[in-house]
Amino acid sequence: MLRENKVIIKRDKDIIQNYFEDNSGVIGSSADFVAVAETEDDISGFLVEMSKSKTPVTVAGALTGNTASGLAFGGSVLSLEKLNNISEIKEIDDKNALITVQAGAKIRDIKLEAFSRGWMYPPDPTEKNASIGGNISTNASGGRGFKFGVTRDYIKALKVVFSDGSQSYIERGKYFADKSGRITFDTNKGKKYILLPKYHLPAIKNVTGYYNYPATDLTDVFIGSDGTLCVIVKAVLKLIPHFKEVFGGIIFFESRNSAYEFVNKIKIISKNTEKENLKDSISAMSLEYFDKNALFMIKNDYPVIPENIEAGIMFEQDIYEDNFDILMEKWVGAISASGIDLGKVWFASNLAQQEEFRVFRHRIPERVNEIVRKNKIPKSGTDFAVPEGKLPEIVDFCDSEFKKSGIFNLTFGHIGENHLHANIIASNKEEYKRCRRICADIAQKSVELGGTVSAEHGIGKLKHILLEKMLGEKGFKEMAKFKKSLDESGILGQDNIFSKNYIQQVQWLSKKTKR
Repeated sequence: MLRENKVIIKRDKDIIQNYFEDNSGVIGSSADFVAVAETEDDISGFLVEMSKSKTPVTVAGALTGNTASGLAFGGSVLSLEKLNNISEIKEIDDKNALITVQAGAKIRDIKLEAFSRGWMYPPDPTEKNASIGGNISTNASGGRGFKFGVTRDYIKALKVVFSDGSQSYIERGKYFADKSGRITFDTNKGKKYILLPKYHLPAIKNVTGYYNYPATDLTDVFIGSDGTLCVIVKAVLKLIPHFKEVFGGIIFFESRNSAYEFVNKIKIISKNTEKENLKDSISAMSLEYFDKNALFMIKNDYPVIPENIEAGIMFEQDIYEDNFDILMEKWVGAISASGIDLGKVWFASNLAQQEEFRVFRHRIPERVNEIVRKNKIPKSGTDFAVPEGKLPEIVDFCDSEFKKSGIFNLTFGHIGENHLHANIIASNKEEYKRCRRICADIAQKSVELGGTVSAEHGIGKLKHILLEKMLGEKGFKEMAKFKKSLDESGILGQDNIFSKNYIQQVQWLSKKTKR
C-alpha cells in the first residue's frame, strides 16, 4: 500500500478483491486501484488528479447495494470506509435533535448512538450494515417509510466534493431553484450555477431521475443521485424521540384481495389519526407485504407460517404514551372486524418479540441474496411504486408475467407506500435474459399507471433501460447533460444511471455545438 495524493492506494489484486462484490450479484467488477480516504480533505486533491487523467472514480461505502452502483468496471474505487465518524448529538428541543455523521458511518451505528440518548433516526432500510452515504445516494427508506418517510426527510445538511475538487457545505433551506430551475450556490472555489432538467416526475415515492420538483432545495438534488454528481462526505441528520414501546403483528391471508382491503382500511384510519393528532387510535408505523412465494421460501425457518395462504401483512405501531393496552385492543378489534381469524395472526407485544419480526422481514431479501450468490447470475428485480389504488393492477400484471415465464419469483415490500420489490431469480444466462425482458415490461406497466421504475434502490448499472422507459429519450439526454454540468470530466459513477458511452456521446455533442 502507498500513500498518494493524500489517500491510501491499494493495488494488490488479492487485497482489493473484496471491493468487487455487493448484493446485486453482478460479477466481473475490477479496478486498477482502490483509494482509501482518511480525511474529507483527501478527496478534493484525489478527484482533481483523476479528472486530469480522465480516470473513472466509483465511490464505495459498505457495498451493500442492489444495483451495482458501488462496483467499478475499470478506473479507480474511492472508498469512504474510514470516514465513519459519528458526532455527539445536539438537542434542539424535546422533539428534535441533530447528529453529524461522515458518509462511511454505518446505519446500525448511527441508530445505536441515537437510541443510547433516547433518540431515533427513523429511516429503517433492511441492510443495517449499509453506510449512510449509500443510503443518501439512493434515498433509501425501508420498512417504516409509511409513517416516517424516506432518507431525504431527515437530511438537514450535506458536505459534498465535486470532481473539480471544489467543496460545498449545503444546508437545507439555503439554496432553492427559481422558476426556471436555476440554482446558484457557493463552493470554496467560487459560485456554481446549475439548471435542473425539465422532465416531469410523478408525485409519489421516487428515486428515478435527478430531483427537479418545483422550488427544489439543493440538498435534494444530490440525494438519490447514485454517486454520479459529487462525492457526499458528511451529513447532518434529524433525529426524533424514540418510542417507548411498539406493538405489531403478521397477518396471514388466504387471498391477496383480503390483504389489500385490510391495508387500505388501516391506511385510512392511520392517516386520520395523524391528521387529528389522536393519541389512542391506530397509527401504523409500517405496513409490509409478502406474497406466498416469499413466505414459502422461509417457511422452514418459520413453521408458524400456515399452509395454503396467498399473502402476509406485517404491521407495527410506535407507542409514546402509557396506552399500550388501549392500542393493542384497537388493533385486535380492527383485525376481528375485518373477518380475520386471530389464530392466523402472529402478534408481537414487546421489543424483543418485535425484533423477531424484523429478523423475519429481513430474512427474505437475505435468502434472495444467498440464492443470487449461489447461482452467480445477477439479480433481476423491480423496485416500482405506483399511485394510490393502482397496486392490485401492477401486482396482477407481475403475477401474470411471472407465471408465463416459469422462473422462480417472489414479491415483498412496502405496501403502505404502494412500493414493492418484485424479484425474478434466474438460474442460468438464458433465464437471465428473459428476466431482464420481464422487468422491462413491468417497468413499462408501472409508468403507464403513473408510477416509477425505482422508488429507493436507484438505477445503478442494471436499470438503464428502465430509466429511459420512464423519462423517454429526451429526459434521458437531459439527465446526461445535467450530470456533465456538475461533473465536467465525466469521471464519477461511470455506468451508473446511464452508460459511459452515452455520457461520452453527450460530451462530444456538447463540444460540437460549442464549435
